[in-house]
Amino acid sequence: MKKVITLFLLLVSLVLPIFGSPVSEISSEKGIVDMRAREVLINKPIERIVATEAGSLRLLSYFNAIDKVVAVENSGNGKEKGDDPFFYLATYRIAHPQLKELPDIGSSSNFEAIIATGADLVISSTVDVAKLNSYQNSLNIPVFAIDADVELNNLELMIKQFLVMGELLNEKQRANQLIEGVKEIIEDLNRRTESVSKIKESYVGGMMYYGPSDLLRTTGDYDSFDLVNVNNVMSSNPIGNKQPYLTELEHLIKTNPKVVFIDTANENLSKKGYLDHKEIYDNHVVAFKTKDVYKTAVYKYYGTNWETPLINAYYVGKILYPEAFKDIDMKEVTQKILKLFYQKEISYEKFVELQNYPFKAVQWF
Repeated sequence: MKKVITLFLLLVSLVLPIFGSPVSEISSEKGIVDMRAREVLINKPIERIVATEAGSLRLLSYFNAIDKVVAVENSGNGKEKGDDPFFYLATYRIAHPQLKELPDIGSSSNFEAIIATGADLVISSTVDVAKLNSYQNSLNIPVFAIDADVELNNLELMIKQFLVMGELLNEKQRANQLIEGVKEIIEDLNRRTESVSKIKESYVGGMMYYGPSDLLRTTGDYDSFDLVNVNNVMSSNPIGNKQPYLTELEHLIKTNPKVVFIDTANENLSKKGYLDHKEIYDNHVVAFKTKDVYKTAVYKYYGTNWETPLINAYYVGKILYPEAFKDIDMKEVTQKILKLFYQKEISYEKFVELQNYPFKAVQWF
């Protein structure tokens, strides 16, 4: 019997190096390709997450993952523990105010603080792959890249990002729920405006992008116009990145829009810009002469608020194509879209208060 046991142990010692460890020790490691085409190896259940840079916390807030976030940034536009006038321009902070109570890591460059959280995963919107790989090596924690620059005008890429996050967080059903919900809204907007007899033109200003600005910060790639068949009087950013940019007063005068929308992120500065040149605006831009200037919810703050372009599209539709949107109540549609993205009831009154009272005409005149 002793000889049999000895022989068995000898065989096991020879076989294990070939076939690996016993079943109980086999790694559950799997690779998931992130939004920068990097395969990130996940070797244990994700229970503790740190989200860094624009868009990362927002995406997590769309899934059932906020309770796994163990610390937040507190620098630059990512002052997640702040309470400045701009704080709630990032809509996920309205949905999840508890985030500001979490420990502070400072910024994404504070490696020691991130490591000390015991995070299983770091989410980052860094674009440069080499930097992402270096970041991951320095932390010795999987770093998963998301794309903060995705917009609704590239629905295929947005769907991909939802699916990738669903796989990463084991929330595939939630990813499909988001995808179907967004598709349904876009289809509804398109149905209402696909056969309008006369396509309207408009201008949007007051964009927040790397800091405040006035009504001359605009964009030629405004999803809320595209979704309801509105001609944007401005062109894409001249440098080709499709982000908001500063135009000239002369250019606005030349385009001479009949209707203007102002992002509430910068309403005060936009109002000042108008009053500083009131006579010029009133005499040379039809929208200001007729007082057809309206406020929309914040489009961008620390990345795009991906739900607000959908909400804003209904308001733009109500202003420019009132007959096609006569059945739309902004309170109802806003709450519906917020619930789709955040899976919870959010007070409409609280939302519009913290977003500086969109969905009404400006009171500048």
